[in-house]
Amino acid sequence: MATVITIASGKGGVGKSSLATNFALRLQKTSGRTLLVDSDLLMANSHILLNIKPEFDLIDVLQARCTLCEAIAHVDGGLSVLAGRTGASVAVDKVEDPLQDVLSQLRDLKDAFDFIVVDAPAGAGQDLINTLANSDRVVVVLLAQATSFVDAYSLIKNSYMERGITQYSVLVNMVNTEGQAKGVFENFRSTVKAFLPVNLTYAGHVEHCREIYASSIKCVSIVQMGGKREQIKNFDAILSQIQRAPHNALQLEHTPRT
Repeated sequence: MATVITIASGKGGVGKSSLATNFALRLQKTSGRTLLVDSDLLMANSHILLNIKPEFDLIDVLQARCTLCEAIAHVDGGLSVLAGRTGASVAVDKVEDPLQDVLSQLRDLKDAFDFIVVDAPAGAGQDLINTLANSDRVVVVLLAQATSFVDAYSLIKNSYMERGITQYSVLVNMVNTEGQAKGVFENFRSTVKAFLPVNLTYAGHVEHCREIYASSIKCVSIVQMGGKREQIKNFDAILSQIQRAPHNALQLEHTPRT
């Protein structure tokens, strides 16, 4: 059965979609069959970063215009992609979490993939928390900013209170040095541990890189560009840390905490 890795953040603009896309490409290259799922229903970015135009997307699946398998596109290198939608005004006819059935269907694919990387929408809403509860690994992307701290804390607190999720990997993005990243992580961990009985594992960091920013403009991921050995090595090291982190036991039932 596939290992589900969800990349989440409390706020937007932290580089989450770029990280998820690069991680999925590296897993496909080095570790096995990988599916990238962009679970943002209305502001998806992954297909744009991959420069593809899928015939169907996640909205089509939810509106029964196609099957889940029909909506999965493929890019060079073998990566499979279930895209979200961008800039559309649509109504998803569901009272509860519209992604719940899709997540169950992805789990039912069993041996179709070795890894499923979910690019989750920013925030701390119920839909996102349900996605985290269905994940084997939860990765929270953090910036060295007060707003990022507050929003990431809210995400972790809500996830714990609503579904009892206790295991999180934290990736510090857009820093200048490894020392700065570890300092940011330790400050964040000490704050979270003071109020919540959860475990935070340091997954690594990504430094400010003009080339990564340029790659998003060109719609070519950094790991697909030639001569980027250091960036690729760092992404692989982060993925290794994520996979070694404690497993998130699936919280499939609602388990409110006091």
